[in-house]
Amino acid sequence: MTETAATPKKRNEFISRRLRLSGILIIVGLIVEGLSLIWNHPLSFVAFLGLGGLLLAAGIILYLWTLASAPS
Repeated sequence: MTETAATPKKRNEFISRRLRLSGILIIVGLIVEGLSLIWNHPLSFVAFLGLGGLLLAAGIILYLWTLASAPS
């Protein structure tokens, strides 16, 4: 009986941990993109698209994957 009571709590902790990680990835990606807009150098586009875009895309994909794979 105690095992079934703990299962939803663990599931919610797992989902909230993944949502928190996806939020952190999105925020870090936006910070990198914002800083690369200030940086006046040819490599700023590489930082904007390569690093910031990948972090942003990873955060969005993790967020959507978490929502899609969450049990109802």
